[in-house]
Amino acid sequence: MSFAVAAAVSFSFGVSTVGANSFMATPLVVTAPPVDDSIPDEQGGGGSVIDDSLPTIDLATQTTLPAGCVAPRAATATFLGELVSTDDLLATYRVVQVRGGSLGAYVNSGLISVRYANRETRFLEVGETYLVGAGASDLFTTLESKVRAEKKLFGGDAVVGIDESDVPCPKFEDPVVTLQPNGEFIESGVLSLLGKQPTRLLQVFLLPLFFVLVFLIGLVILKRLVQAARTSSRRPSRQSSHKSRRK
Repeated sequence: MSFAVAAAVSFSFGVSTVGANSFMATPLVVTAPPVDDSIPDEQGGGGSVIDDSLPTIDLATQTTLPAGCVAPRAATATFLGELVSTDDLLATYRVVQVRGGSLGAYVNSGLISVRYANRETRFLEVGETYLVGAGASDLFTTLESKVRAEKKLFGGDAVVGIDESDVPCPKFEDPVVTLQPNGEFIESGVLSLLGKQPTRLLQVFLLPLFFVLVFLIGLVILKRLVQAARTSSRRPSRQSSHKSRRK
């Protein structure tokens, strides 16, 4: 009986030894998951489709815009500034108070330069304080603003083809604009320029009158000269006719 038990134990030990040796002899193969080496498209490509039918959210006003409406341009900063100097394109302000946003690195020693298109700096007066809403420029390193509000084309959306969408879009006030401290628009008409510079007002009204008078006087002088030339040409002919009669 003891011999049989010993034989069984030795047989089981041999089987387990053979199995362990066969497991150790077999190499372990690990398969790594496939790696995608393609570069993601940061522009939103790759076959993705943007659904224009979904409403958008204006981050500046936290207003949900209907599908097809464009969010207005946001102002980088709004500040009260005293106008120090101007040229045809730039207006330099001394920052008095920041009302919203951040001026960041645009400010240098309390001064900031703002770019205006179409020579709109001529509507600003040095020494006055303005409420400036300025936005970042896509082409220049300075902030930009404007004096005149953008006007719609004659007829607005009634013009054929100007707006193919029938969705009513909300109207927002343009934040990138320079106003008076009380929020009113700056006078930007021709008469406002004449009122600021009385000498130009005199030039506008007096110079045309002066040129008209000079033109009329010149016509009178020219007429008199022509008449004098005609009379002087007739006198020799009359004298010759009198001499021929005497002979």
